Amino acid sequence: MTRVMLAVIGLGLAGAGGLSSVSLDRKIDAAQQDAELVERQRSNRSQRHSEWMALMEKQRSTLPAEYERQSTFAQAAAYPHRHVRLDLSNEVIMLVEDGYVVRRSPVKVGEARPADETYSAVDITKGLRIIDERIRDGRFELPGWAGWQGERPEPQRKRSRRKRRRKLPKPIDGLYGARTLVLDDGAVLYSTPGWGPWASAESVRPGGVELNFTDMASIFGAVSTGTRVYVY
Repeated sequence: MTRVMLAVIGLGLAGAGGLSSVSLDRKIDAAQQDAELVERQRSNRSQRHSEWMALMEKQRSTLPAEYERQSTFAQAAAYPHRHVRLDLSNEVIMLVEDGYVVRRSPVKVGEARPADETYSAVDITKGLRIIDERIRDGRFELPGWAGWQGERPEPQRKRSRRKRRRKLPKPIDGLYGARTLVLDDGAVLYSTPGWGPWASAESVRPGGVELNFTDMASIFGAVSTGTRVYVY
């Protein structure tokens, strides 16, 4: 009887020792999992903080440009007379009369050309601009920095078949198209040209804004030298 009791007690102690070992292993695994979870959370917080700081830096860098844009837009909205608004971001030009947009047209905006040893930089200056010149046939000299070696083709005269044989509008064969507006900062607003370095659909003059002939003709006929152009 005594031997049996000792055997039972021994088995009980052995089982308790096994259970204690299993419990200790589980605690170690749980501690490791907790440590890994804490490390992942710390890493995620660090990544979110880095992303937030990068976003704040980006917004901080774009804040002056956005303020300038909003300021120019507010000036345009407060001006009651006829004027032109040029939205470079959305590539849209608008003719405004008495606070209403009477014509809205898509445009193509040329990229800025940096300065070099010979020529100064070419760009479109934002803010309030003034129309300095109105040119009907686009006949002025090609800038030296354009580097174009082609020749101007002979203009073709066309006449209508009516009895009066009135002259049709000039073809779009000018270097800057048939209608051109030059702003006081040297930026050029022009209709699609029929020849020259910017005649193709993919090319736009640096520091220039290109419109199709119909849109340009409508704006050209509604403005004069001295008309305000708000660029933003």
